[in-house]
Amino acid sequence: MQTRTIPESLAGVVQELELRQPAVVTRALLNEIASTTGAQLPGKDLVDRLVRLGWLLPLRKRGAWEFAPAARAGRYASGDPWIELRAVLEHEPDAPVAVAFDSAVWQLGHATHQPTEPVLAHRRGWRPPEALDVRLVTFEWSLPNKVVRGLPVWREPTVVVAAAERPAAQGNWANADGWLPETFRAVTPHDVLAEADGRKVSTLARLGYLAEWSGRDDVGDEIEALLPDRLPVTFLGPRDRRARWSRRWRVYDALLPQR
Repeated sequence: MQTRTIPESLAGVVQELELRQPAVVTRALLNEIASTTGAQLPGKDLVDRLVRLGWLLPLRKRGAWEFAPAARAGRYASGDPWIELRAVLEHEPDAPVAVAFDSAVWQLGHATHQPTEPVLAHRRGWRPPEALDVRLVTFEWSLPNKVVRGLPVWREPTVVVAAAERPAAQGNWANADGWLPETFRAVTPHDVLAEADGRKVSTLARLGYLAEWSGRDDVGDEIEALLPDRLPVTFLGPRDRRARWSRRWRVYDALLPQR
């Protein structure tokens, strides 16, 4: 256990931080708290002392710190893999980003294992700051994100469509018999069609195949109605002709686990 002191000049600030429990503290938040509590220290000195005493932990994102509440019994980081994203969103709340692919599956509660590397999707044209220590994937999605634990997260229809469009970006295929049917159970045909609108035939063919494999024949039938009569051959995974063949979808599948 690491003992941390609270000088009288900082007591009101630390007490307010304990009440609010922010994951990330910005200069703007500290200035507001200092004004509310009547702290006399200049902003820079306030930050420096809170950092030195272990109440604030430096982050890679400039102008942001992680708050280490007394419950941690020391200057320990939370281990939150998204702490740098939270810092970025404090400065840019409308950033076009979302927790995506296998990270979204985990955040939505459909996977039993957390990805070893967090995955974040962003729209074209947005320049990710260097502070983000995640796997970044450029992707365009249509449906609004869901807020989970304060983070923007893809909804299930976006997850399944993205997995069909960018299977190489989606992890944990070896355990797809767990997370994929669970994710499909949480979608409606209407939302899947809305997210799939305007996408390539290859994406739709893989999506229909994934829906059928997951037991969502209703979604598969809706997707099939959008496909041309003469379907091209599509691959799910490496182009291995020894993979399983779906005649209905004309898909060679080298990713999904054997059943």
